Amino acid sequence: MKWLSRFSFHRRLQFTFLILILLPFIVVTFWSYTSVRDNVSDKIARSNEETLKVIANQIEKTVDSISFVSVYFSEAYDPAVLESLRYLKTAADFENYGVYTHYNKLKSAANILSVQSLDADLQIMLVNRENRILIGNQNSPTFAEVPKQLLQESGKLNDQEKISLQWFPYGSDTAAPDYYYAVRFISDPLNKQKLATLYVGIPSHYFRNLLDTGNNANILSLADQKGRSIAFMGETDPAKKGPFLVSEVRIPKVGWLLTSMTPRNSIDGHIYREFLVSISIVGLFFLAFLILSMLWAGYINKPISLLRSSVKQYVGGNRSVRIPVKGKDEVAVLSSAFNQMLDDMNQLLIQVESEQEEKRRLELQALAAQIRPHFLLNTLNSIKVDLLLSGDENHGSMIDALMKLLRVYVHVDKPLELAEECKVLGSYVQVMQIRNRLDIDFECVLDEKVGAVMLPRLLLQPIVENAISHGFSARPANPAIRLEASFEQDMLRISISDNGRGMPDDKLQRLNRRLQGTEDETLWPEKGVGLVNTARRLQVLYGYRARLTAQARTDEGMTFILHIPVTSEKEVVPLDESDAD
Repeated sequence: MKWLSRFSFHRRLQFTFLILILLPFIVVTFWSYTSVRDNVSDKIARSNEETLKVIANQIEKTVDSISFVSVYFSEAYDPAVLESLRYLKTAADFENYGVYTHYNKLKSAANILSVQSLDADLQIMLVNRENRILIGNQNSPTFAEVPKQLLQESGKLNDQEKISLQWFPYGSDTAAPDYYYAVRFISDPLNKQKLATLYVGIPSHYFRNLLDTGNNANILSLADQKGRSIAFMGETDPAKKGPFLVSEVRIPKVGWLLTSMTPRNSIDGHIYREFLVSISIVGLFFLAFLILSMLWAGYINKPISLLRSSVKQYVGGNRSVRIPVKGKDEVAVLSSAFNQMLDDMNQLLIQVESEQEEKRRLELQALAAQIRPHFLLNTLNSIKVDLLLSGDENHGSMIDALMKLLRVYVHVDKPLELAEECKVLGSYVQVMQIRNRLDIDFECVLDEKVGAVMLPRLLLQPIVENAISHGFSARPANPAIRLEASFEQDMLRISISDNGRGMPDDKLQRLNRRLQGTEDETLWPEKGVGLVNTARRLQVLYGYRARLTAQARTDEGMTFILHIPVTSEKEVVPLDESDAD
């Protein structure tokens, strides 16, 4: 394949792109398969939904018939029916002729009403409050006791509900119960006492006939509002057939849910066979393309690999490495330019090394001429001792506070625990109140866990300085600064409050915009620089979640709140010089 060296790298890529035509062909083939499958699935889903709507309409008619029967008995439109229910509410047998007469009245009414539900083969059963059957089918003699299982299931219903029908399944099979009963509690309209209970049962064969669509692959189910199964038609273990195409229709009058599940494999099987041949052919082309592309890519990538190897050798310290230039293609031009770049880098490294050597020499000269911080601290310590021995505790305390600040400034690049930072702030406030002739009450409230959090040194000082310089400029009677810190999930919340003069709303909003970085800083070049720098320092150190906000207190003064993300582990250990004492 040496003849390829006569072509540019661009031409080689063009040949590769011609081969990649196979990929769009494969994509189009699979897209066509997916599109046909989706269209067929949509049509089957619409057909299943129409079937479910027809079944739902038939069930609604049956429910309407049950509702009519229940309303007829419970609302007592016929005074004779109401009178018979009152007479037979405690009857246990045909003890007199009156019982027989009222029984015939109820039976006549029940015979007339049962005509409307002949197609559903409903089981209508009227039970008095002594749980004796007044009206029932052939398997339930008059005045026979209601089956215990039926009483147990109906006992779970709300007997205070006298208006709406209540439903429950009855039978040993939970997937397809023998009957699904509708229950209506009938009470006397005068004294609201219970007269009887109406049971209307829909047999399981009625639901099976409705759900039998003739399609054995389809799985149809009917469930009530509580998710209990009413009827089921199809495969007993639908999980064996894999994923399904599901269609659902809800019966609004009773809240039941009709569900149709068609196995995906029965839909995809027909489509899959049609595309099997085309996919096989595409697979052969794809395999050939894969082999050819690997060989082609290896040949094209060879000069690039050489370039990469040369870069690694140069980074490893071999500054004499160079890439051999062959041909006139783009890689050859790139290799030549890379060799020139290596020559320039060698000259630049020599120049940088010379500049660094000169810089180190100058730094040593500067270090030799500077005053050592330890000398200054020890000198201040001697002055403090002399002042304390002479009885000048005020100036001695001021020198001591100044020494603490200087120790912090010496190691300003090292983090510090929040508890120690509070002590530094106390020293700073002590110096500032002597300087400004103010008696400032500084209070720091935090627990042991919060106090152990490591923070950059002097992070909070600009906020305290702002409170003293601006908040207390009017020299209030009892100036006070309060610092509180607590954890809020994975954030550390630090609030610094003062009782100074505060800030108007417009200036407060402008300050918050500046702290968030949404205000043009060129308009306010010299105002609030310390606070703005603190907000920027937070975002640089801790990311976008860290922020500084300002709030006005309800009575007087300001509150500045810092939100800082924290971790449970300490990344640094506080370090300070102690030998300066």
